[in-house]
Amino acid sequence: MKKKLSTPTLRRLPAYYRIVCEHLELGKEYIRSSEIAGRLGVDETQVRKDIAAINCSGKPKIGFNAKELKTHLESFLDVSNTKKAFLIGVGNLGIALAKYRGFDDYGLNIAALFDNDPQKIGLKIADKEVFHISEFAQKAREYDIKMVILAIPGKEAQKMANIVVESGIKAIWNFTPVSIDAPKEVIVANQDLAADFVILSMQLGDC
Repeated sequence: MKKKLSTPTLRRLPAYYRIVCEHLELGKEYIRSSEIAGRLGVDETQVRKDIAAINCSGKPKIGFNAKELKTHLESFLDVSNTKKAFLIGVGNLGIALAKYRGFDDYGLNIAALFDNDPQKIGLKIADKEVFHISEFAQKAREYDIKMVILAIPGKEAQKMANIVVESGIKAIWNFTPVSIDAPKEVIVANQDLAADFVILSMQLGDC
């Protein structure tokens, strides 16, 4: 069983993984915690604690073996085990998410897209077919889907969330501008782009 880590630590690990992969692409064998910390603007001690939590150790004054660290991160993050998801909402944001190739590196496969616009049904976006939302439950069973990405207008979010939960979905990545209610056994991760912008804007004002 994997060690349970805090949410802030879990959020940092994918960034460590990206940096280590870039390091290896440059042909470098070792990477220091100070290099990772400098890239992310976090404390070097925190980086060492995070890496120690996934049972990887480095060498004093040398750093971590990059290949070994990459292997530990891949194992802990389970990136080699592909997870299929459905994406609901084929607007500008949904299309951008469907086309984003970076998900592949972390084991996410968007298997199909859903919308209620008749003009979009049957289209293929990044080799993924767009189905009508009325087919969602059937397709979820057919593809054995446990995760959904919501990229729809806020006024439709709760209604759609209810439908996906009733279909047996266990995780919702919510890109809508509203919070949604779901049973406690369903994991909901809210990605509030507007809130991120407001925080960035306020920080810019302090510069």
